Amino acid sequence: MRVLMIHTFHHPRGGDSTYTRSLTRLLEQRGHDVIPLAMRHPDNDPSPWEARFPPWVDMREVNTPLQGLLAGRRMMWSRPAARSCAALIDDVRPDVAHLQHVHRHLTPSVLDPLNAAGIPVVWTVHDYELICPAGHLFSQGEPCERCKDGDYRHAVRRRCKWGELLPSAAVALEKTMHRLRRVWWRVDRFLCPSQFLANKLVEFGVPAARVHALHNPLDLSEHRAGQGPGQGWLYAGRLADEKGVQVILRAAKMLPDRPLRICGDGPMARSLKQQARDLPWVRFLGHLPPEQLAEQIRSARVIAVPSRWYENFPYAVLEAQAAARAVVASRIGGIPEQITDGVDGRLVPPDDPRALARAVGELLDDPAQAQRLGQAGRARVGDTLRPADHVDAIVQLYQGLSEKTDR
Repeated sequence: MRVLMIHTFHHPRGGDSTYTRSLTRLLEQRGHDVIPLAMRHPDNDPSPWEARFPPWVDMREVNTPLQGLLAGRRMMWSRPAARSCAALIDDVRPDVAHLQHVHRHLTPSVLDPLNAAGIPVVWTVHDYELICPAGHLFSQGEPCERCKDGDYRHAVRRRCKWGELLPSAAVALEKTMHRLRRVWWRVDRFLCPSQFLANKLVEFGVPAARVHALHNPLDLSEHRAGQGPGQGWLYAGRLADEKGVQVILRAAKMLPDRPLRICGDGPMARSLKQQARDLPWVRFLGHLPPEQLAEQIRSARVIAVPSRWYENFPYAVLEAQAAARAVVASRIGGIPEQITDGVDGRLVPPDDPRALARAVGELLDDPAQAQRLGQAGRARVGDTLRPADHVDAIVQLYQGLSEKTDR
């Protein structure tokens, strides 16, 4: 089959890029042709289709109000992206299109030429951008579903985008436009990496018949297991409010002299370091290259994932399990689909530093139990998230939609 793979980024960048690159490789190994559509960017991997990519929109180069208005309009519904998509359709006549992350750059405008050409469309939903102006269902320090009724003025009132009025108004307008253009009804199948996310889409009004849960795969052959019981505990991820890093610091105060390493960067980095100035057993390692981060994970005894928002199917849990490390994570969002409490990890209430400290402390004090949970987590990933099974399901979906279109 010829698959038009549509994703804003044609270079490594976050979990959605990791998934897109993995799926592309799996499809090509099965003999399918995968043609990318992305934005032009200096970090892009080489591609013979680069000339068809629309130009990158860099808001840092916006210097006048008019430029800002034009850029903002394009980031809601991009005519250049639609033209690029139409040109690729003419060039390769794909059997199916698979969208990944397209908001703010390519935009759902690519649906115009795809629908006009009668090409079936699959969209893997990596977050809540489809239904939430801020993309996280998280506002002012707590999970938020106020826009479920389609009244996106809530996002403006609460300054949901970066805590600022104009960006919040822009994303509220964007979501209103997408509703008016009936984006939810123009996609044949939305794939969600967790059942929790699938349920949320349906609760917000996305047609249930178009929504399907399919867990992301992980190839254990690409992840070495840690040796021995490991030392201390570790957080790896973005230093942001919704990730619950501040909860980790409060828990760390209850675990004096138990080494904690924090890997990553983000908007809270400075304030978190300030809060930890009297906690010498806490170390901030900053953003690390992938192999160095993997080594940090393998060397820890416990990995903490203290999220406060509706996580989808976070790689932070999967990569820790693949490294055979015990995971203590919040019971929120799609995380309970990755961990059975006491069997292959530990689940604690979100935003509860005492419960987090208690669970982490027990595992730090009991290396045998930590190793047992870590090994069970790795076995779970190997048994349930095989890449071959995932690509089989994807190809079966592609074929079913293509046959339906042909009829």
